[in-house]
Amino acid sequence: MPITSLEIKDKTFGTRFRGFDPEEVDEFLDIVVRDYEDLVRSNHDKETRIKSLEERLSYFDEMKDSLSQSVLIAQDTAERVKQAAQERSNNIIQQAEQDAQRLLEEAKYKANEILRQATDNAKKVAVETEELKNKSRVFHQRLKSTIESQLAIVESSDWEDILRPTATYLQTSDEAFKEVVGEVLGETIPSQPEEEPIDMTRQFTPEEVAELQARIEAGNKELAEFEAQQNQQTDESEQHEESVDVETTAATEEDANKESVRIL
Repeated sequence: MPITSLEIKDKTFGTRFRGFDPEEVDEFLDIVVRDYEDLVRSNHDKETRIKSLEERLSYFDEMKDSLSQSVLIAQDTAERVKQAAQERSNNIIQQAEQDAQRLLEEAKYKANEILRQATDNAKKVAVETEELKNKSRVFHQRLKSTIESQLAIVESSDWEDILRPTATYLQTSDEAFKEVVGEVLGETIPSQPEEEPIDMTRQFTPEEVAELQARIEAGNKELAEFEAQQNQQTDESEQHEESVDVETTAATEEDANKESVRIL
């Protein structure tokens, strides 16, 4: 066990003849005690400091181990994150390639389908156009025949006799006039030479005038019926032509709509 400063201070020595001076010994012992106490105190401080440093060193050693472990964990985590990111990146790229391939195939299929429908529509339009042309040719031929028939009726020489003024008709048809007058009068009128005109100044009785007027009205009625028949035929031709025009317009609009749909 180490000696203490108190033991040094209380230490006593026996005296002998011609020994050391007690006072000097005591003074020296006081110095030794003081220095020893300083040394002990210094050693204690150093021990305390050493202990503190050892504790700190132990803390840092533990921290070092912890940091090393943290670094290892961080490295492992970083490696796993990197690997997961790489795998995710590869999956995203693979999925993107698959989606792109699928979209490309769908686009090709839709393009082929649109092209097929457009081709079918074009063929259908061509067939319908040809059918419409055939119908137009038939209608044109019928219309032409109808117009030619109507024109033949209009240009008929019968219209000259129908539209001829009554006075001229009477002047150029003496025999017919005489026959009518004879039937009305109940008597036979003698024939006159062709060069002699009918006497237009002859006075007729009211009965004769009424009979002539009735015959003229009957002729006018027949003429009106004939004109009505001709007008009806003309109206039917115009209605047929309008119907064909409507069908042609509808077909044209339908073709335009189909073309718009095809373009879309």
